[in-house]
Amino acid sequence: MRDEMKSIVDEVAAWPGVTSHDHRFGGTEFRLGEREIGHVHDFGIVDIPFTVKIREALMHAERAERHHWLPNSGWTTVKVKEHGRANSVELLRLSYLRIQRKSADTVVASEAEGELATLGLETEIMNAIEIGQRAEVGAVSTGR
Repeated sequence: MRDEMKSIVDEVAAWPGVTSHDHRFGGTEFRLGEREIGHVHDFGIVDIPFTVKIREALMHAERAERHHWLPNSGWTTVKVKEHGRANSVELLRLSYLRIQRKSADTVVASEAEGELATLGLETEIMNAIEIGQRAEVGAVSTGR
C-alpha cells in the first residue's frame, strides 16, 4: 500500500503550482497556494475538502465516504483499496481544478473550467460542482 500511496504523492505533487508538505496527522498534504487540495495517509486513505453538496454527490456515486473525523463537514475520505487509486487521483484533481477555476488569472480559470467539463464525472457530481459557474457557495478552504 505504501508504494501505491507514494505513486499518488508523486503524481499529484507534479501538478503545476502544487506544493507538498508533511501533514500534521501523518502523511502528505498538497496545497495550491494557501488552499489545501487534500492529503494522503500512508495507510491507504485520501482526505479531500469539498462542499457538503459535492461530498453528498460523491457518496451517492460510491466514490468517497464521510470524513472519518469530520463527518458533518464537506471533507471526504477515499479508501484507496476500496475506491481505487485512479478514483483517488481523479478526486484530488477535482479539488485542484475547483481551486484553479477561482483564479484571478482568467486563462487559468477558463482552462480549469474546461478540464472539469471533460473529467467524465457522474451527472450528480457535475451538477454539484456547478460547471459553468465559477463561484461556489460554501466552499471549504481549511480544516483537516
